Amino acid sequence: MRAIVVLLLCVVSVALKAQEMDYPIDTINGKPYYIYTIEKGVGLYRVSKIFNVPQEQLLKANPSIQQTGLVYGGTILVPIAITEEVPAEPKVKKVSPRKAEIMPPVLPQEDSIHAAVVDTVISSGDTLRLAMMLPLHANTTQRNASMERFMEFYTGALVAIYEIQQTGQYIELFTYDVEKTTARLDKILSDSVWQDVDAIIGPAYGQQVQKVANFTERDSTWMLVPFISDVKPTHNNPNVFQFNPSAQTEAEVLAEYLATSEDTVNCVVIQPKEGESIPKSIQEIHAALKRYNIPTTSTTIREILVDSMGDAFVADRENILIFNTEKYSNLQAVMPHLLQAVGTHRITLLSRYSWQNEKIVLPQIYTSVFYEELVSPEAYEELYATYFDTKPSAQSPRYDLLGYDLTKHFIELLQSSDTTLLSEDWIGVQSAIQYQPSSVHAGYENKKISVIRK
Repeated sequence: MRAIVVLLLCVVSVALKAQEMDYPIDTINGKPYYIYTIEKGVGLYRVSKIFNVPQEQLLKANPSIQQTGLVYGGTILVPIAITEEVPAEPKVKKVSPRKAEIMPPVLPQEDSIHAAVVDTVISSGDTLRLAMMLPLHANTTQRNASMERFMEFYTGALVAIYEIQQTGQYIELFTYDVEKTTARLDKILSDSVWQDVDAIIGPAYGQQVQKVANFTERDSTWMLVPFISDVKPTHNNPNVFQFNPSAQTEAEVLAEYLATSEDTVNCVVIQPKEGESIPKSIQEIHAALKRYNIPTTSTTIREILVDSMGDAFVADRENILIFNTEKYSNLQAVMPHLLQAVGTHRITLLSRYSWQNEKIVLPQIYTSVFYEELVSPEAYEELYATYFDTKPSAQSPRYDLLGYDLTKHFIELLQSSDTTLLSEDWIGVQSAIQYQPSSVHAGYENKKISVIRK
């Protein structure tokens, strides 16, 4: 990326109510309710925030929402706590009206705890307040590839936000450079801005996720975890969306594919050296193979090196090699010996998405949340080039496209009151996303995983 290191958004627009509005009050069966008329772009989550009423109470008072969702122009009942004095109107922030304006994406050359708002935009629409927590390393002059990837994710997210603003949804974005430690998080989370934040994207590291997830659980704030799959700290948090599937989910998808494959397979487990630990992802694969009763044999690296693999390979089946490592460098010594066996046996390497830049001669099979080919990226590329004077990395996956897809989908979920969107396939430029209740924590997990042969 260029020398501008961070920190802010394209536009941040604020769409609070520009003029005072009166909400009529009705009493039904002795209980007071606001009569609220649904406005354009307002979802159930936003209504709950405006009136400070849990979504469960809104659904209980309006059972039809679960079938029809919120209908623009229609009305719903909003419960009012009987113990409180009923005000003439709900506590909604009021500001002076101002001309609505949408600005293109900009990356300013400045650093702060969080990015200041570039411009405040007032319209009659509803505002979505979004916080981005990324290790952007704003104060670092020597930038490495990892830093640049997070910057690219950020620029892609800005393009998504700008696109969505063109539809009339105004967004206020707060950007936090959280780097890699938890040292600054307490100070950041004590900022008064969090009283109005609807959702968080990030952070990128496990310890930070734990601290922020605890905060979102207390405050009922939605949270998207874009980069890691191990979200143990958030097991009890129903507000978390996890893009990277868990090792258990990926193993289940792979085992189901092998069990239903037209071709008969034999999985060859390459046993580790004595005392060597097996990564969790490989342990999950072993467990899934057992659950699906998939035929399995085993051998060792030593036997492969001396070309004495015994009965590990089965002649009339496709032999799927499963090594106990997540690093391709650990396989390089045995690859020439495996290639010698290709002439007499059908051999396929259980690979990983991260190995795809290696020169692997063997046929491969692996799971991925990314497409092999980008889906119609032309419009995105044109918009990106309009606002940024540099090209993103060509290496897969592209982090700018990851930021674009995840941010665009997440905002669409926040905008909608239709819970069926969670289980539907959402097709992005680089990824397909389908959030479902997680098997390992209380939130939602992306379970749109493809099995790819190469």
